[in-house]
Amino acid sequence: MLLDALQKFEWYNEPENVIFRDQEMRVQAGSQTDFWQSKHHQYGKDNGHYFFTRRDNNFTFVVKWSFEESRPYAQCGIMLRVDEKNWIKASIMYDNPQRPMLGSSVTQGGYSDWAAQDIPQGIKTIWFKIKRFQGDYLIYYSLDGENYKQIRTTHLLNDMPEVKIGAYICSPGAEEFEASLSEIDFIE
Repeated sequence: MLLDALQKFEWYNEPENVIFRDQEMRVQAGSQTDFWQSKHHQYGKDNGHYFFTRRDNNFTFVVKWSFEESRPYAQCGIMLRVDEKNWIKASIMYDNPQRPMLGSSVTQGGYSDWAAQDIPQGIKTIWFKIKRFQGDYLIYYSLDGENYKQIRTTHLLNDMPEVKIGAYICSPGAEEFEASLSEIDFIE
């Protein structure tokens, strides 16, 4: 990750602890941070940490996260946002240390959905990719950075020509969560 490439990126809810070293950005998510909207549960959070740039037209965007220790419900992944009520996210999440999950959520008009699937234990590095093509969004993950599997395809009803695209991290529980972002880029 070249620091020059990050000059057009900005923070939404900048975390207190961010360290740049070698070819990575180490980020510590604060406790009780999340991106989630639920009228049913009367719960809404928009205080997770999000590092993004703005982009229009069609694109393909990739992020790579690595971490040593998991925390209950902690997440690191990729996010595309229009605003606080309309966004897409995909991440790794542990509901317990022995059971990693791959999750994705589409929030439209302030309502979040959730789709999850189990992935192999022992994951410490993961890549995510979002492809925007004529208003549709294709979301992928990879465990090796080369072989990607599709998680879902979706469309935002409140899509805009220019969107925010980037990496996010949060820790909804009582503990902080630390991870390293070592790839964040647009690809052809």
